Order: sequence, then structure tokens, then C-alpha cells
Amino acid sequence: MKVALIEVSTSHEECLFTQVKLLTDGGHTVDLILHHALQPQIRAYQDLCNHCHFFEPVTSGFFKKLRQRRALTKMLKSYDLLIFNTASSSKLVRNLALSLSRYPVRCLGVLHNAKKLGSSFTQRLISLKIKRYLVLSDTLLENAPKMENLILGSFYPIYFPTVSAIPKKEEKEIWISIPGRIDWERRAYTTLISALRGLKTNVPLKFLLLGKLDKTTEAGNRLWQLILENQLEHFFICFDTFISNEKYHGHLKTSDYIMPLLKTSEDYLNFKISGSFNLAFAYKKTLLCSSFFEPLQDLKENGLFYQENALQQLLHQISNENLMKKGNYAQDKWDYAYQKEKYLKFVEGK
Repeated sequence: MKVALIEVSTSHEECLFTQVKLLTDGGHTVDLILHHALQPQIRAYQDLCNHCHFFEPVTSGFFKKLRQRRALTKMLKSYDLLIFNTASSSKLVRNLALSLSRYPVRCLGVLHNAKKLGSSFTQRLISLKIKRYLVLSDTLLENAPKMENLILGSFYPIYFPTVSAIPKKEEKEIWISIPGRIDWERRAYTTLISALRGLKTNVPLKFLLLGKLDKTTEAGNRLWQLILENQLEHFFICFDTFISNEKYHGHLKTSDYIMPLLKTSEDYLNFKISGSFNLAFAYKKTLLCSSFFEPLQDLKENGLFYQENALQQLLHQISNENLMKKGNYAQDKWDYAYQKEKYLKFVEGK
């Protein structure tokens, strides 16, 4: 089967490799059709693909956008299957879906927020062509709105290219990674800072802020000043430049724990998944999470949980190695063979 994997935005590249790997291992020919900004990020695995086409979405000018849509439609209609890596919140995806409705090519979409199925008019238009959707966990599949004439499935995009650049880590250090960009709206930095204030300076904990800490931005400067004001800089490993995929995943692989540090949101219990969760699943790491997230079965089996006012106690236990790690990942669903069979069965329409 000739498959095109499409991403029209600059987001969610982390979901591409898993699908390229599963599809090519399943004997399918895969082309990538991507936003040009993703070109550096896919170099490590583009050789797995038959062809990679990069483009810059037109953002202004009715006729320019129309010409681009026609050109993309002409390209895409020749495939056996189109997989939209982000099948929501995009006028371009909506317009392509409507244009492709005239052609027999099968379309499938990946949803990063299952709530959109029931609440978004744009999603309803997209669903006139896309009738099969994948969500990013079994929990999201259970909670996704059930819509007539739509078929839903789930998969875990938890596979990444092999990392060869492993960072040096001191023998006694305990690394706790916080993946993702500096984001005050989503992450509870003050909870962590408050917990660290009472810890001794010689505890072996190192928190890796795996996102560019740009001190010239309001968010980056605010966090750095908070760290400095509390004299906690010895607890942190930070990066002031863009982190390459190789370096990013090397640090995750070397880490002892992954800490999403998310603020509480009902959406994360029902409709969305943090990329931090999947990174922990990918490297079979123990998660450190707010107790708010304990109802999530995937996390409950592979995580340690804290009340906000008791995080310091948990960190103290971890630093003294008085706590058993979790993260056995004993279920079959964490095996590559299981995910491959399930994914291929869904995309092949079986």
C-alpha cells in the first residue's frame, strides 16, 4: 500500500517516527509530506521513507491558498491511504479533506484532543472525508465522543530513532527530566520550587528542563529568576539553545524519572495526553505525577504520585533511595509487536 503521512503544522513531529516505523515494517511504502520547518527533525529517519516532500503553507491571499490546495490535492489523490498526523484545528486540513471528498483515496486522522469530535464544527467538516481516527491512548479511546459513521482506534507513539549520544551523568546523581518548552500556563513550576526550598543542598537530585530556557523571554526569565531568588540553581540542568532530537532523547534515556509537572486539568483525564507521558512510556521510566492524575491506568501502573504539599517528602525519599521505582511496563501493550499488529490492523481497515 502506498501511504502518505501528512503534517501541515510545526507540531507533533514526535508522532511521526512511530508511524513510519510501523508502516514500513508492515511492508507499506511511505512518503512524508510535511511543513518545511520539520525538515531538520526528521533527518534521522527519512531514509526509511520512499520520498519526503516539504512545503510552506500559504497564510494569506485567497488565490495563492487555492492554488496550493489544488496542487496538494492533485498530489495526494494518487495515494492508497492518507494519514493526517494532526487531523484537527487546521483550515488547510479542513479544505484538503473537502477537496479530497471527490476522490476515492482513503483518509485517516490522528486526534490529539478527542473532545473535538463532539464540539468542533471544523472537525465535523473534516469528518465528511476522514471516517477513521486514532487517539493517543486507550483511555482517550474510552472517553472519546462516540460519533455516528466514525471508527476510532488507539495507538501509542512511543518509538523513536536509536540514540547514540548518551550524556555523562555522575554516578550518585538522580536525574528527573521535565520535557517540553517553558510554559507557565501548563506547568506548576512554583510547586516544584516550593518543594526544593526545604531540601538540603547536597541531595543528589538534578532536574533537567528539557526545553530551551531563553532568559530573554518573559517565561524563561521569570523561571530563571525564581530559581536564582531561592538559590536553587544547583538542582537544575538547563539549556539556553535549541535542543536537538539526538540530545533531547539522550538525556531522557539517561534520566531516572520523568516529571510532567502539569497543572491539573480535567482534559488530561479524558481527552488529551501530555507528551511527557508518552516519553516515559517510550523509555519505560517511572513517572512522578500529581495525585490528580492517579486515576489514569497507564500512569497508575508506572508512576509515583504526590499531593502538592507533600512533594518535598517524595523528593526526600527519592534522594535517599528509600522508594521503590515503578515502571515495570508489564502489559503486552507496551511491546512493539503488539502495537505494530494493532496499528496496522486499524490503518489497513481490518
